[in-house]
Amino acid sequence: MDSDIQSRVMTAMYACMRPLARVMLRSGITYKNFAEVAKSAFVHEAMLERDAKGRNTNSSRVAVRTGLSRKEVRRVSEATQIDRPGAEGKVDHSGPPARVLHLWFTDPRFLDVERAPLDLPFEGDFPSFSDLVKAAGGDVPPGAVRAELLRAAAVTEMPNGSWRPTKRYFVPGDFDEKTVTILSGILFPMISGVAHNSDPNRSGPGFIQRFAFARLGEEDAASFRQWSRDQSRNFIESIDDWLKSKESFLVKTDGRQPIHGIGVFYYEGPEAHGLPKPKT
Repeated sequence: MDSDIQSRVMTAMYACMRPLARVMLRSGITYKNFAEVAKSAFVHEAMLERDAKGRNTNSSRVAVRTGLSRKEVRRVSEATQIDRPGAEGKVDHSGPPARVLHLWFTDPRFLDVERAPLDLPFEGDFPSFSDLVKAAGGDVPPGAVRAELLRAAAVTEMPNGSWRPTKRYFVPGDFDEKTVTILSGILFPMISGVAHNSDPNRSGPGFIQRFAFARLGEEDAASFRQWSRDQSRNFIESIDDWLKSKESFLVKTDGRQPIHGIGVFYYEGPEAHGLPKPKT
């Protein structure tokens, strides 16, 4: 990094990425999954920029802005895997647990005559769980994969010591649709507001983004949790009532009409600058 502001932004982004990484790990998303999505986001955002004459940005300029090669820029810009996850040619970036479950349910070597997954001993004669992990690729120990599958309640040990899959897809923990809704319904507009406010060329006024905080004792913290919940609910309900009274159903609903709203969130944890700084 050759500027203090870039270093500070990267430190802030690292702090933001920590909880995001936590969510992605809980959902079974690997770093390679995330890296491909991040690469696509960089390319598509760079493509939206215009030069001084208002012309579209070409692949060369996008490559310069993103640090990617022109070949990679073209590949990402032409890819359909973000829009159509099942598109042909998609690279499999799933982690070992997901690949193991996939093979366990699809590879004839690990299926019985009725094409159901076999109960597998951990090791020994083929086919074993260790053979399955080896067939799935990668260099991770079978025991580590088994531990992750157990943590996700995706396998169970049978009385004879063999292992049986209980889930076809690997999703660690109790990850549910509510988390996805929060990511798209709260995190996206909040970060989009940051991008708007930090744009020196924006045409309109900045969006309000405020955060009040203090260090509280345990008793006061418990009181604040409940008080802030009640106050926030009342505030959001009043905002919702006002918006509903003004909402026009004559506005086009083709997805291009912007929405207008306010979000409220509660936070309890470390300060961003208190996290260990990443090496750059």
